[in-house]
Amino acid sequence: MTTEKPHRLRTLRNRIAASPDAILVLVVLVIFMDMMIYGLLIPVFPQYAPRLGVGESVIGIIFGIYAGMLLLFSIPMGLLSDRVGRRPLIVAGMLLLALATALFGFSTTITHLVAARTVQGVSAAATWSAGLALLADTCDPARLGEKMGVALSAVGVGTILGPVAGGLLFEYAGYTATFLIPAALAASVGLAVLAVPVRTCRRESGPHRSPMLPRGSLLSLAACAVVIVAVSGTYGVFDPYLPVYLHAVFSASPATIGVVFAVLAVAAILAQPAAGRIFDRYGGSRYLIGGGLLLAGGATVAAMQAGSLPLTAAAVFVLGVALSCALVPTMPLLADIYRDHGSQGAAYGMYNTFFAIGLSAGPFAGAVLAGRWPLPAIFLGLAAFLGVTGILSGLAFGRLTQR
Repeated sequence: MTTEKPHRLRTLRNRIAASPDAILVLVVLVIFMDMMIYGLLIPVFPQYAPRLGVGESVIGIIFGIYAGMLLLFSIPMGLLSDRVGRRPLIVAGMLLLALATALFGFSTTITHLVAARTVQGVSAAATWSAGLALLADTCDPARLGEKMGVALSAVGVGTILGPVAGGLLFEYAGYTATFLIPAALAASVGLAVLAVPVRTCRRESGPHRSPMLPRGSLLSLAACAVVIVAVSGTYGVFDPYLPVYLHAVFSASPATIGVVFAVLAVAAILAQPAAGRIFDRYGGSRYLIGGGLLLAGGATVAAMQAGSLPLTAAAVFVLGVALSCALVPTMPLLADIYRDHGSQGAAYGMYNTFFAIGLSAGPFAGAVLAGRWPLPAIFLGLAAFLGVTGILSGLAFGRLTQR
């Protein structure tokens, strides 16, 4: 009896380690925590300006540090996960996220905020690159699109719940508890990943290193990069400028604007797993990606032409579905590019880097154009860009893939 119980425990742990569904749950939890804490800061950050005696522009710069760190560290973290395994990077990333969140709660200077935001961005680079690579390692390639879609849905859930949780915690639990409670949750998720014996791929070190730019796949990689940057750049334009447009045209309150963005997030939550499932079963990357970008351009035009707030919200919902259809297929396509080289960490380090480029470039491009064009013209220019990119992407993937 004394040896039977440990044997059963080991058997159970091995089953969990071998279960792709268990891996999916862990990765979803990790991504959800990252995005929930990212969103939690949105209603709290405005409090820092009067608290620390700085302008809102400084707070905006601090907010943008996250994307900068994601851009700088995603590829190094992905490559590191190829060397040491996925789980150590995921655990380290979650513990860094807990540290950064706690540091926000005790920040009394701008230097503290910069340090906290920097650590938060580095932690995201580690968890996203290693977590998505872990899914690619353990999932049947024939179902990878659906699994990636489910994982990305955690982004939408975290985006919706984060600001709500931040506002409620700040109002009812106080400033410090607003950060310490999520910090404890992030640390708990990291320890949960540490407790599960996840079987991960580890590439042997040596003179034969997998290339970051695999020969024979550069055009496929470039096509994926253009699509990812286009999708994330669209979010980068809509996130800062749609609230301004809604307030100017419809006198929308902050709560109403929040509802419109919740509609965008819900659309992504629903559409991403479905888009992945369609890609797994039927392929058709040229139709999903090209058609998705074209539909996104049309939805952007519809949002600008809508004469009422409900019609605008409906167009935003279509936009969320369209962007999901375009984005999700790029994830299994990247896995295919790097699978033969044994470097899924590099694949999703590249994905994060492309996404961060668009997320950073979108607001910058909008800021440059805002001084010359009215907001509707900026959005219509974005719609034209999405339409052209959709046509070119459809043609490119039609030639590059046989799916």
